[in-house]
Amino acid sequence: GGTIMKIERILPILLIALLAPASAAAQDDKQLKEERDTARYYDKWLNEDVLYILTEQERDVFQKLTTAEEKDRFIEQFWQRRDPDPSTAANEAREEHYRRIAFVNQHFGSGIPGWKTDRGRIYVMFGEPDQKEYYAGMGTHVRPSYEGGGRTATFPFEIWRYRWLEGVGEDIEIEFVDRSMTGEFKIAVWPWEKDMLLHVDGLGETTAERFGRALRSQRPGLHPGNLNNMTWMKRHMGVRNKDLAFERVRQFFALQRPPQIERKELQEIVETKVSYEVLPFDVFVHDVRLNEDQALVPVTIQIANQNLDYQPAAGNLFKARVGIYGRVTSMLGKVVHEFEDTIASEYRSQHIGVGSQLKSLYQKSFLVAPGRYKLDLVVKDLTSGDLGTRRMSFHVSGAAEEGLSASSIVLAETVQTLDELPETPQSFVIGDVRVVPKVSGKFRRDEDLGVYLQVYNPGLDQATETPDVEVEYTITDGETLVGKVTDPQGSSVVYASEQRLVLVQNLPLSRLEKGRYRLTVTVNDRVTGQTSHSEADFEVLG
Repeated sequence: GGTIMKIERILPILLIALLAPASAAAQDDKQLKEERDTARYYDKWLNEDVLYILTEQERDVFQKLTTAEEKDRFIEQFWQRRDPDPSTAANEAREEHYRRIAFVNQHFGSGIPGWKTDRGRIYVMFGEPDQKEYYAGMGTHVRPSYEGGGRTATFPFEIWRYRWLEGVGEDIEIEFVDRSMTGEFKIAVWPWEKDMLLHVDGLGETTAERFGRALRSQRPGLHPGNLNNMTWMKRHMGVRNKDLAFERVRQFFALQRPPQIERKELQEIVETKVSYEVLPFDVFVHDVRLNEDQALVPVTIQIANQNLDYQPAAGNLFKARVGIYGRVTSMLGKVVHEFEDTIASEYRSQHIGVGSQLKSLYQKSFLVAPGRYKLDLVVKDLTSGDLGTRRMSFHVSGAAEEGLSASSIVLAETVQTLDELPETPQSFVIGDVRVVPKVSGKFRRDEDLGVYLQVYNPGLDQATETPDVEVEYTITDGETLVGKVTDPQGSSVVYASEQRLVLVQNLPLSRLEKGRYRLTVTVNDRVTGQTSHSEADFEVLG
């Protein structure tokens, strides 16, 4: 009997001992699942729910938060900042936002969720358009006069019109085209993207093409071809100002930004003003005037590959990853733009020697109004942790009321016109010209000196409706002239309109010795009798 009593007492103890680890493991699994679910919730909120309306400043702050309590408080304040009437219990802005998401997922899905489509993004950001037109495509389509008239066949497309969009402008017209015929409509930058017969000779001609007054290559936004394409079409065929190439690019960029909100203040702003020079890099900033109120500012960053930490990847591939953060502020300290990206650089093992001598380039473009700004940049090697920082100022000049003026010169390692315009704006592409700046300003003797320049307010010959300019490119060493190229007919002008000329030139450097030089571009406008001068310094390596 005593033995049995011992066993009975021992069994509960053994059961507790055996079950305890299993119970603890189950508790750990439950906690891990809750943590994963919580992480998915915040990731979905950040990268899906508010992806299109979250400002870059807010994203930067949210990603620095570490606890669920901080993130919940941020989300609450995020919607409070957008609440049009805080005195009511309901938050109309939040309710309308999630209504829009439900609407686009129901109506715009096409193999991908509706919120991921171009129509879904625009609807979530700006709501129902004031006017909407739908064209099923395939049948005969009569073009409006501002697109050249004539008949053609089209892909399915929609036109959305908004009377006013904050940060974009008034009388906004957005065209979506389903070129894949799968129900996925994408934003069209150019009016000819819906034309099924665009590359079919003899079909789908505009009125002017049918009567021999124009070539297909002259269509605005398709290819410069004739220097006068935009001006000729505007005067003779009613092309609207908002259809001009640079205005379409401006609108496309403006539509990518989150809608502006009235109260932008954040509860927490983290700023660290520390200088690091462990990871060196070069920066080049220039601006391209789009209209009187806005300019496109490309910022180009160059990092020498030899300063990056490359790690083995799949096969014989070596990769390096670099994080880039930039903040643009006005002289009064107001943040006007922020960006954060990760770039990857790679080479194969058989190219190790070559790869280490190359460089990695990154470019970010944004819109700003004329004025003076400060740019803060942080570049980080995500493998080694090496940091580099840079603070610099830049100035965007306003449009001159009249008279010939010019942008700053972009000295480029590559500058060439494209055979056709990209469907969407791309890095290192301005209009239909690929421009890769030589960020360091240093060229080898076996390279060409690429030159890109815009000249504003040119005169147009009334008889031919074309510009009449002479362009002179001179290279000097101090006061000594060492090179000169004269273009009496303006053949280096690759684009012309009433607003601007675009100049592209490649100058050989083989005859220059090692040293520093200055390039001067002089444009003589024979129509107005005015002249513009632009200068840029560069170095030739031995």
